[in-house]
Amino acid sequence: MMRILLNKLQGQHVCLFTDDSIQFYKKLGFTERETCLEQIIGKWLVNTSLTDS
Repeated sequence: MMRILLNKLQGQHVCLFTDDSIQFYKKLGFTERETCLEQIIGKWLVNTSLTDS
């Protein structure tokens, strides 16, 4: 379900806040930072879904 949601966020910087599921989100490709777990989907600030037919 998370991969489906993330695929819809092309060009976005996603930052999640959790104390309980850190390992789960790391397995999905998120990187642990000081305040959150983050992942850039596709190329940051380039939303290709707007140009897809």
